[in-house]
Amino acid sequence: MSAPFLTNRGGSKMTNKSKPKILVTGGTGFLGQKVVPLLRENFQVYVMSRSDNTEVQGDLRKWNAGLDIEALKAEKFDILLHMAGLYDLTATHEECFHHNITGTGTALKVASLLNIPVFMNTSSVAAAVNSKLPAVKPYDLNFSSSFPDPYSESKALAEKTIQNWNHEFRLKVNFRLGVLVGDTVDGEIQRIDGPYQAPVAFDRLKKVIEAFPTVLPVPGTVGRTLPLVPVDKAAEAIVKFCNWSLNSDNTSYRSFHITPKHGLDIEELYKSTLENRSISNKGIKLVDNVPETLLKAVSELALKFPQEELNYLLHFPKYDSSDTEAVLGANWCPEFKEYEATFWRGYEKYISHRRD
Repeated sequence: MSAPFLTNRGGSKMTNKSKPKILVTGGTGFLGQKVVPLLRENFQVYVMSRSDNTEVQGDLRKWNAGLDIEALKAEKFDILLHMAGLYDLTATHEECFHHNITGTGTALKVASLLNIPVFMNTSSVAAAVNSKLPAVKPYDLNFSSSFPDPYSESKALAEKTIQNWNHEFRLKVNFRLGVLVGDTVDGEIQRIDGPYQAPVAFDRLKKVIEAFPTVLPVPGTVGRTLPLVPVDKAAEAIVKFCNWSLNSDNTSYRSFHITPKHGLDIEELYKSTLENRSISNKGIKLVDNVPETLLKAVSELALKFPQEELNYLLHFPKYDSSDTEAVLGANWCPEFKEYEATFWRGYEKYISHRRD
C-alpha cells in the first residue's frame, strides 16, 4: 500500500499544531476548488482523492477507501468534510447509488474509524424537490412520493444514511446546496447545466421566438423561484460552518439549506436570458401544468436539454434558510440581480471557448 499522505502544497509536512485538521473529499471539484483555499487559511487541510497530487490518496469506491487507517489515526482530524459525489440529473440509478449512497457510507465509515468528532456532508436541495410542503425545512424528506430522477433520490437516501449512522459523532452537519452557478467575480463555469440551459435553448429557438405573433408561452409557475447560489458564496458558507462546528454547543445532527433568501423568479430568468441573447419578443407568459408528453417533446425536441432539468424549473419548492441565516447572517448570499452581469460574462466565456 502506498503512503497514506503526502506533503502539503508548500512542499513540507504541515507543522502548525495550533490549526485544527480537516480531511476533505471532493476537494478538486467545482465547489471544492473554491472551498479548499479558504480552508487553508485557518485549517490544516488534507484533501483525499485518487490523485497523487493531494495530501491523502484514497478511493471511496474501495473498502475503507483503501486507506492506512492506523497511520491516519495519528493525525487526529477534527472534521471530515465530505463533498465527493455525482451531480448528474440524467445518471442511472446504479451510478447514483454507487457514488452518492455507497460513497457517503464509506466516508462515514472512514470518519468513524479515524474517530473524527465532526462529520460534514454536502447534499443538494434536490433531496427534497418532491416535497409537498409550502416551505421545506432543511430536515424534511419525503419518501412517500416518487422522486423526479435517481439523482434526487440518491441524495435523499444519503441524508437518511447520515441521520441513521450509529457511530456517536459529536456533530453531524448536512448542507443542502442550492443550484451552484459561476462565482461573483468572473462567473466562470465548467459545464452547461441548470439555468445555463435557458440561453442554449433560446438561442436554438431565436427565429421562432422573434417571429411569434403574440406573447410567448413558456413553461413555469408564477411565483416559483430558483435557489441559485454563486459557487464562491457557497464555499464561504461551508468554511464558516466548519469554524462554527468547532465552537458550537450543538450536538447530534444539524441540516441547513445553503440557499438565498428569495431566489430568482423563473420569469425573471427568462427575461434576463432574452435580453442577454438580444432576442426580440412580444413578452412571455408562464404556463403551468404542462402535460408530461408535451414536456418531453419540448425539452428533447425543441429545447434539446434533459427533461429532468426542465422538471426542476417547474417544481422547485420554497426552501427555508432561516437556520442558515442565524449562523451566517441575513445577507450571506446575494440575489441574482447583484451578480447578473458576471453570471452572463461567465456564460459568454464558456461558450466562446467551446466554439474555439
